[in-house]
Amino acid sequence: MNGDGIADLVLSTGARLTYSGDTALLPHDLGGSVQVVPGGLTQGVSPPAALVNQNTPGIGLGMEADDRFGTALATADFNGDGLADVAIGNPGESVSGLANAGTVSILYGQRTAPYLRTITGALGTITQDTANVPGAMEAGDLFGASLAAGDFNGDGYADLGIGSPGEAVETKARAGAVWVFYGGNAGLTTGGVIAFNQDHADLAGAAEAGDLMGFALAAGDVTGDKRDDLAVVSAGEVITGTTGATGSVHLLHGSATGVAAAGSSYVSVGAAATGGKWRSAVIGKFHGGANADLVIQADQRRGGPAASGALVAVRGSRTGLTTAGLQVIDQDTATVPGGTEPNDFFGGSLAVGDLDGDSFDDLAAGSIKENTRAGSVFLFRGSTTGLLTHAPSAFGENAAPINGNEQPGEAFGYGLRVLDVTGDGKPELVVAAPWEDGSLQTGALFLLTTGLSGDSLAVTGSRRVTRADIGTPSGFGPGAPIAGSAHVLNDNLDSPR
Repeated sequence: MNGDGIADLVLSTGARLTYSGDTALLPHDLGGSVQVVPGGLTQGVSPPAALVNQNTPGIGLGMEADDRFGTALATADFNGDGLADVAIGNPGESVSGLANAGTVSILYGQRTAPYLRTITGALGTITQDTANVPGAMEAGDLFGASLAAGDFNGDGYADLGIGSPGEAVETKARAGAVWVFYGGNAGLTTGGVIAFNQDHADLAGAAEAGDLMGFALAAGDVTGDKRDDLAVVSAGEVITGTTGATGSVHLLHGSATGVAAAGSSYVSVGAAATGGKWRSAVIGKFHGGANADLVIQADQRRGGPAASGALVAVRGSRTGLTTAGLQVIDQDTATVPGGTEPNDFFGGSLAVGDLDGDSFDDLAAGSIKENTRAGSVFLFRGSTTGLLTHAPSAFGENAAPINGNEQPGEAFGYGLRVLDVTGDGKPELVVAAPWEDGSLQTGALFLLTTGLSGDSLAVTGSRRVTRADIGTPSGFGPGAPIAGSAHVLNDNLDSPR
């Protein structure tokens, strides 16, 4: 964001993880807040970190309890100036008296603190009532519950997908929809903005009440045409012939004119032995080559313990998603450490990146409620034959060389990111523990270096970063999500307030 050549972190504070509205922690965090942490963390946080909230200039929404500002985050260069920009989802925002209508705020990178600003002519705060945005704002839309940034038209400017899983389609409540906004030298604008729901003639299925289309989004080049594609999760999609399982993903393909429904590909729980809902997704080149793959988080394997967590690995191809070779992975899968238990939420957080320098993307998966909610992280190596060729590894906060004081409820792994935040040319694995030492006020980040132990990924070094190290005026420590990763914290949308 600040143009120093070292990647920066953007993450929610722990404020978004509580409904308390504790006045002792005001005025900085009411309704949620976001930290911008400049890179170079091995030398300490310098320059200082910045805090973004709803009173930040250019946002101007006003801070209200339980708004959920920072539920979704995306970073990308929307205006092509070489500095990363930030999109912040706030699905709990009430607008014009409409509860949980939702908003998305766009801030642009700058070289000096607070590293983010608005720019004239570009979108600042987006709602469904923004001029030229299709649709109409309604209570419970949850606009901004999910975000994904990618270059969908290949013009060199990042574009933005916005999910609204609570959107009604005609009389079909919570059918859900997704919007795509395009970047340019003026930043994100409403020029060419388009909305999709499952009643679109070129999309598989049909809009139905409770589909929750747009519950999660992911962007990446699945078709190998050097344009990003947009994966859209419909967490509540019911498939004929399945019982106790819902979920589907539409892959909207990128093109020279932007995201297109024509020729889109589709996968659903009908092709995967999972139970419960599909909740989040990431895209990565786990097999190498030109075509990225999709990994989806599900509540559990079919017949597995409730909320134990499972991953659905779907191959990408020139024509999009294919069910050939689809895999369902959980802690009962051969070579995966541990065993399935109720409420572990294995895969509850996901991050993608090349941790071992072999040009294959690897996958980090948090089991966010493992070991009485202490949490743990699993590492899967990519290879020409996928994520299970090499034995996955797993670790908690008390593992060497982290050597932390693991306690129940700390949620180690609740947020994940693979990113070179130290500027040494190698990505680190950033792990958030929002309830570190038993309190959202003392949450911590762990910056982990990795290498190989035999054929498996292993942690080789660790540094702990606390709220005091970050140094913003927030009353909370680091939380989740971390921009650029996936998580199931949209879980609260099953019963929107």
